[in-house]
Amino acid sequence: MENKQVTQEVLLEEIERIREIMIYTALKEGLVSDNTVKVSQVLDRKLNELEEIY
Repeated sequence: MENKQVTQEVLLEEIERIREIMIYTALKEGLVSDNTVKVSQVLDRKLNELEEIY
């Protein structure tokens, strides 16, 4: 159980960091820029990982 908690905390921190990068990229380059879409896809994968833990 302890290990699950640590993994969950790490994922939540990563998700927050990636979300901030995505927002910054979207504001700088636009919502449909290649970079924004790529960061969004990384965020989606991390959110899916988090979903699997629950």
